[in-house]
Amino acid sequence: MATGQELRKSLLNAKKTERVIFAITPELKEAATAQAEDRCVSLSAYINSLIADDVVAHAVAEAKASNKKGGEARAD
Repeated sequence: MATGQELRKSLLNAKKTERVIFAITPELKEAATAQAEDRCVSLSAYINSLIADDVVAHAVAEAKASNKKGGEARAD
């Protein structure tokens, strides 16, 4: 399995061909836009980064849990 960093790079560097449309409150849009501006990225890039970070965190946690279960099974 790819490392967390490799997975994040592949998610963020891939060609963007899909669109996702969702509704948010004006307050959330304002807050997210401010966060994106603080990081000198577009709102789209900021949202992509948040999603990629969550996907990577989940994948890493699953891999650790799988490795732990595998180790326990061998110990029995």
